[in-house]
Amino acid sequence: MLLILSTLLFGGVVAAQSTNATCDKSFDWSLNSRGQSPCLVAAYLGSVCSSDGLFIVPALPPNSIAYQGPILALANPCACSSVFYSLLGACADCQSTMAQVTTWSFFNTNCSTSYLQTFNQNIPSTTAVPHWAYQDVTAQTDGKFNVTLAQLQVNGPESTSNPQPTTTNLPSVSASASPRKKSHAGAIAGGVVGGVVFVVISIAAFWFIRRRQRDAAPSSSAPGEITPSRSTTQMPKLYDPSDPSTFPPSLSSGRVQSPAYSANTLSSEQPRVQYTGAPQV
Repeated sequence: MLLILSTLLFGGVVAAQSTNATCDKSFDWSLNSRGQSPCLVAAYLGSVCSSDGLFIVPALPPNSIAYQGPILALANPCACSSVFYSLLGACADCQSTMAQVTTWSFFNTNCSTSYLQTFNQNIPSTTAVPHWAYQDVTAQTDGKFNVTLAQLQVNGPESTSNPQPTTTNLPSVSASASPRKKSHAGAIAGGVVGGVVFVVISIAAFWFIRRRQRDAAPSSSAPGEITPSRSTTQMPKLYDPSDPSTFPPSLSSGRVQSPAYSANTLSSEQPRVQYTGAPQV
């Protein structure tokens, strides 16, 4: 019976993503925003990994108490997800009070890779996965889907399909628009960097010239400056009667016939100065 049920779950020939399982009214909380039961949502997720995109979740047969995990040949990423497992657990609970849910570890026995709290495939756009389906089933003491915890998580956000990028409607100019923007940005950036470099070089050159001028000031004159030079002309000597070089020009020009007399002594041996009529200093 379990093998037949697994075949119906994961490999049967079906007409669409559907289910013939009916949930009790007390499980209306488990419906998603589209009014779909957890059994139907599980069928939509199972169809993602089906080669023809078709999948059905059958109602539990009489005397059957749980949905079993996938057989080895059908243990794909869709069937080995705890999200898919939680939806099947809610589907079993909603059909009969006698239904039970198998443990998560037993459910994924044939899975080489398990996906906890993750459905790593694209969610069909025709459904929405309730938030409670992402509960951590490994955190439960019995390792099973917890229907009581699920009822406390009904107000969480649902997971829906994400729009995929497409290139069919892209205008032909979009490919050239990006390079133009990049070229403008490069030109602006280059201008700014060039301006900054020019300012830095100018400041450095000005500082270097000023420093050289300041260092050269004690030893040489800057261009255009007049540096006082030391005069080679000797200062006039004070008048000394015994030194002819101190005589006035009029007396040193040859009119003085003998050395001047000393102001302190006047000897008869020293010749007297012949006066020319000019006042004597």
